Amino acid sequence: MNIKKILYKTIIQSFEKIGINKKYDPIISRTNTEYRGQYQANGIIKISKIEKKDPKKLSNKIINLIKSKKIFKKVFYTKPGFINFIINPEWISEKLNIILKKNNLNIKKKKKETIVIDYSSPNIAKEMHIGHLRSTVLGDSFAKLASFLGHKVIKVNHIGDWGTNFGIILAFYKEKKINLSNLTKNLKNIEKHYIIAKKKFDNDKKFANLSQKYNLKLNKNNINCKKIWKKIVSYSIKKNNVIYKKLNISLKNKHIKGESAYHHMLPEIIEDLLKKKIAKKIDGSVVVILKKFKNRIGKPMGIIIQKKDSSFLYSTIDIACLKYRCSILNANRIIYYTDSRQSQYLQQIILIAKMAGYIPNNTIIEHHTFGMVLSKNNKPFKTRDGNNIKLIHLIKEAEKRAYSITKTKNSNLNPKEIISISKKIGIGSIKYSDLSKNRITNYIFDWKTMLTFEGNTAPYMQYTFTRITSIFNKISYDIKKIKHPIILLEKYETELSLKILQFEEIIDESFKKGYMHLLCLYLYNLSVHFSIFYEQCPILKHSNEKIKYSRIKLCFLTSTILKIGLKILGIPTINFM
Repeated sequence: MNIKKILYKTIIQSFEKIGINKKYDPIISRTNTEYRGQYQANGIIKISKIEKKDPKKLSNKIINLIKSKKIFKKVFYTKPGFINFIINPEWISEKLNIILKKNNLNIKKKKKETIVIDYSSPNIAKEMHIGHLRSTVLGDSFAKLASFLGHKVIKVNHIGDWGTNFGIILAFYKEKKINLSNLTKNLKNIEKHYIIAKKKFDNDKKFANLSQKYNLKLNKNNINCKKIWKKIVSYSIKKNNVIYKKLNISLKNKHIKGESAYHHMLPEIIEDLLKKKIAKKIDGSVVVILKKFKNRIGKPMGIIIQKKDSSFLYSTIDIACLKYRCSILNANRIIYYTDSRQSQYLQQIILIAKMAGYIPNNTIIEHHTFGMVLSKNNKPFKTRDGNNIKLIHLIKEAEKRAYSITKTKNSNLNPKEIISISKKIGIGSIKYSDLSKNRITNYIFDWKTMLTFEGNTAPYMQYTFTRITSIFNKISYDIKKIKHPIILLEKYETELSLKILQFEEIIDESFKKGYMHLLCLYLYNLSVHFSIFYEQCPILKHSNEKIKYSRIKLCFLTSTILKIGLKILGIPTINFM
């Protein structure tokens, strides 16, 4: 049930009847104040200016045409040109009684698309750190949302398992004569070696040349280099999978298609771009000149896709990757989850792929850019500096803090139950702390805010769910078989019921914009409305049977939405706390 769409359609239909033939957007939004009603049409002022009409007269004409519809309790005008709506409680209860009998709350599946979602994608030979959190939880949550809406979702973990980084580490091991038989027993050691080697690469020209030499050897499938590379990749994937499992991330080995997977395509890509005169050779390198983008001195930017030494770059791999996803996976929509620093680079790669004809005109490519997790000095964490917060440490700390709180508040539980609950609370807190923020903004990492369990947090919603479960534990009948309909008599019942009906429109908005914080905020507000309803409206102890059963149904719908919503976010529900 998407109330915003119903209101939009209602106003659009009224335009024709009052002589407005152009297609305008009335801009329907939800409101939170009694003065503005529950919904508001904000586009009337703009429409009246274009049509050269008085906004009040235009608004009143529309109101007179639609106010008698069953959906409305009241439709009214407010200055300087808004139409405000209060929804009829009888209409709300009627719709709730319908969705109660349907699967997934009668949320209609969308037209099925093949959606490729590129997310998480950590670099190999390094432990996953706080900088990987956003891409991982945002991408996985959106993948779950798209699947819920009936789309064919292809999850891709485009791991960084190729390129100069491996040349650097291979050169370091060769120069230091490190025993490679024990190479992969500790990922910390490999990362420590990389940090040292990267600093040397930046400051020692001789070592930099040696690194490029080993990178080229790897590109040409040198047996010894490939052997070391495979060991590092295999162990890194194993370590990453531990993190994914703990965070309840749905990525598996089958979803891994890293940079190395497209290596065999690269010579063909170079040849094709040269043949189509999209690329050309400049001083031995193969370059694509993009007039749309300017360099620092204002000239068209050149994107190198093959170096003088015949080695390839990330740009070449990403072009091949786009071609594969369009021609082999037949993607209708490709979504990248990388931070905002990658925006221009992705635009350039997409443009080259379109120039080459690798991307069909009907394929939509989106960059769901997100802000960075910053350190206290307001700068991004960097592995090379050696001061990054590892995800495994964050998870352990979250579980430790959750264990302490759970044990204090539930002394009657056995140790296994406390551990199980604390893990769910801890992981929920980490994920929700990130997902509840607008993805386009940066935020400074802080242990206290990341692991807080009060206010707009996952534990608050998990607790609301357990509250409802405790009500159900006291009854023995099937709620869906209760014949008494939902009836709304009290203010708090109506407010909760309207919030329940808004679930589908929130789901639609989150999917359309890729903003998971909208779903988070909705679930929090739903929990707040339920808590007020719970405190103000007796449920099982109410003497009127019809009212009691009606309120039990409202509890059921609330718990169903919480379970679905939290599952989309990848956050587990808890039956008791």
